[in-house]
Amino acid sequence: MFNNKPQKPSTPKEQEEEAKWVERRTHRRINKNFILNYFEKDNPSTKIELTQLKNISKGGLCFITTKAYPPSTKIAMELRTPYLSDITYLEGFVLASHPKVEGIIYETRLQFETLSPQADFLITKMMEVFDTQGDNIHE
Repeated sequence: MFNNKPQKPSTPKEQEEEAKWVERRTHRRINKNFILNYFEKDNPSTKIELTQLKNISKGGLCFITTKAYPPSTKIAMELRTPYLSDITYLEGFVLASHPKVEGIIYETRLQFETLSPQADFLITKMMEVFDTQGDNIHE
């Protein structure tokens, strides 16, 4: 779960769900684990101090949450990477939350509403860096 290798869906239902998402993807994604903070945009007091990013693209990201969020929930986040000294601010809305460990760990998919110039720059640079490493970028 907290390594750099993508995990394959194990059950037929998970495989079917993953196939639906793969068909919808329009951006290449980076499978790297970075640390981020997140909170519900309408309720900043719910800030979760540390969680893990699973993958990111210019269209959105998948990250680990401690609860399932309903679709359309607006989420804001602060991403930390070794590529920028500053925190990169991102926001978007939840597409789906899938349990990995029911009641404890969820994979939440988020679609960006818009990318700030800093976020766009960061993701572009990450694509360039990880494109040379082979197994970190997926169509």
